Amino acid sequence: TSRRNSYGYSKESVSDRKPLPYDHVREDDATYSQFVWREIDAREKINLPFVYSAKDETGDQRFFSIILNAIKNDSVVAFSAEDDRFTTPLTYDEVLSKSTNTSSKLDTTYSPNINNEDVLDTVIIWKENLAAPKPDSIYKFRIKEQWLFDKEASRMIVRIIGIAPMAPNATLKGAKKTAGPTTYYPLFWIYYPDLRPTLSRTFAYNPKNASGKMTWEEVFEGRFFSSYIIKSTLDNPGNKSLAQLIK
Repeated sequence: TSRRNSYGYSKESVSDRKPLPYDHVREDDATYSQFVWREIDAREKINLPFVYSAKDETGDQRFFSIILNAIKNDSVVAFSAEDDRFTTPLTYDEVLSKSTNTSSKLDTTYSPNINNEDVLDTVIIWKENLAAPKPDSIYKFRIKEQWLFDKEASRMIVRIIGIAPMAPNATLKGAKKTAGPTTYYPLFWIYYPDLRPTLSRTFAYNPKNASGKMTWEEVFEGRFFSSYIIKSTLDNPGNKSLAQLIK
């Protein structure tokens, strides 16, 4: 945390900010609904705030780092990527083992003794996770959301259900890279309503005006991002992605 005000004006504290609660929708009033999965690619110009790598009072401003800080400091629970229904919670150490080079498993190695070069000492270290992605390689995020029509309010509503950071499949040392585009997989899932309080206290980078920042919660609720749909429950009895349906 900066020990001086790094702005030319007095900043208000955002630690007490809370997201506005959603309007209650009765199940009987939701006469139509579909689930949609979409992906955000931060390499697109409008999505560059997702990979803004500077540091602020709240820490690293990359969106992936904001998620990790929420898991560590705000008791947000991460769930296994085995499915997107939030069934298997992960500990913070398990999340780190999936996203950093240091795993949670121990390994042994040998090093020369400082007193006798002919003697090898056994050293216990944390096993290196060769398949772990680099932080800068996390520039895709998968979103699960539900679109529903509320007949009482007579309007279509979209609610984000979960967010998953996507990591590229790593090519291990000595292995040849397969031909074709890089494939990605979800590291873990975060239940979005649990993440909203953190997002409401964290600002997103605005490349045009540093005084016109929006919170990350406003970015998602206002749909200020670009994405593409990868899957939907509409006319999809086989539960397949669009890539599997459209050759």
